[in-house]
Amino acid sequence: MKLSHFDRFWLAEHQRQRDVAQVHPTDLDQPLNAEHSLEQQVLQRAERCAIQRNELTYVQRWHQSRRLLTLVLGVLATLLGIGATQALLSQAQPISLLFAVGVLVLPNLMMLLLWALFALRRSKPRGITAFGLQLMHWLQRQPEQAALAASWVEHCQRQRLLTPLMAIVTHGFWLVIASFSAATLVLYLSFNDYAFRWATTILEQPQLMQWAQMIGWLPELLFGVGVPEQGSATSTADFSAIAGRWLTLCVLTYALLPRMLCLLGAMLVWVYRLTQLRLDLSEPGYYRVSQALQAQQPGAQVVDADAGDAAEQLVFHYARHGEGELIASLDYEADPSWNAAVSYWGVVASYTQKQALLKQLQAQPVAHLTLRVASSLTPDRSSMRYLASLAPYTQALKIVLVDAAGDTYRAQWQQLLQRYEVNYD
Repeated sequence: MKLSHFDRFWLAEHQRQRDVAQVHPTDLDQPLNAEHSLEQQVLQRAERCAIQRNELTYVQRWHQSRRLLTLVLGVLATLLGIGATQALLSQAQPISLLFAVGVLVLPNLMMLLLWALFALRRSKPRGITAFGLQLMHWLQRQPEQAALAASWVEHCQRQRLLTPLMAIVTHGFWLVIASFSAATLVLYLSFNDYAFRWATTILEQPQLMQWAQMIGWLPELLFGVGVPEQGSATSTADFSAIAGRWLTLCVLTYALLPRMLCLLGAMLVWVYRLTQLRLDLSEPGYYRVSQALQAQQPGAQVVDADAGDAAEQLVFHYARHGEGELIASLDYEADPSWNAAVSYWGVVASYTQKQALLKQLQAQPVAHLTLRVASSLTPDRSSMRYLASLAPYTQALKIVLVDAAGDTYRAQWQQLLQRYEVNYD
């Protein structure tokens, strides 16, 4: 199976999560191409590990499920589009033009507005995308497949691909609905006779025509077709013909074109961000692997993967007020036998988890914050910057260095914490 550019970074994220859960990364004794950059070596290792665990088969099944789901959603959108037009044209004639516009256009516009209000604010699956992912997770029942699915979501969130992807799915789904709705409308109006009129029950005639003028402003601007006016000079047949064409242009203007433009924009953003995929080698998992790979190169010197600014000076400011105590483990918990306290938040490893803890502390500062850090982790500027970002939301920050098997960096941690005057145990 030939992996795409997206798939390679996806497998790298999956391997990173596995490395975070392990005390020491595995498969580092097998040689990699030293001529490649460090990022390419990490990608190559992730692909090699996936082949050894036979995970490429699961990746292939994921894509097969994705294509099947795309086909199912496409068929569903087609039926909805055709069904909406058929339901409208089956009404007793003459059909109200205002009602026809509401049936064929209003749901699409309302969902577009809801998407603009909510989907762009949070980078997590929503709407039809969330439904599709839940169905994909249901199809991927094996633990290995479920782990890959979770890595896929995490990868899209880290690389800022989830928002344009959700937009592509949402706008594509509604574009298919609008396309088949308009096509069915044109087909029925071309080969059958339908009567239309301006009708209302509670609105006065001037109010009705004001609504009609508001709706018809954009189609008239784009296509030069004004609102059909019903009068004594126009026969019923001529009015219905004009009204049918005007209704079709309203569907094109308010349903097809907005979705088409949004879909095109989302695809451009997706392609651009896909070309900008990069690995943050300072992240947990990548950092230890990058150091080990650098150490294997002849004459190489292990350096901080987060090079940062050599003159960077971190300042730890603490809160004046706070209530309660909170305990968390950085990257992973090195002592499985440790009895977690009631105030234990959990493991803070991924970017999402780090941001969640930070937001919780911002909303409710604590008096005492304790972070458990495995002594096998190498202290770097990325970790210290995160500790500094937590400090303003606690009155006292304490680092508990937990002994772990293998190499230990306790002395380096102690020196760094002493430098920034952070309490440790």
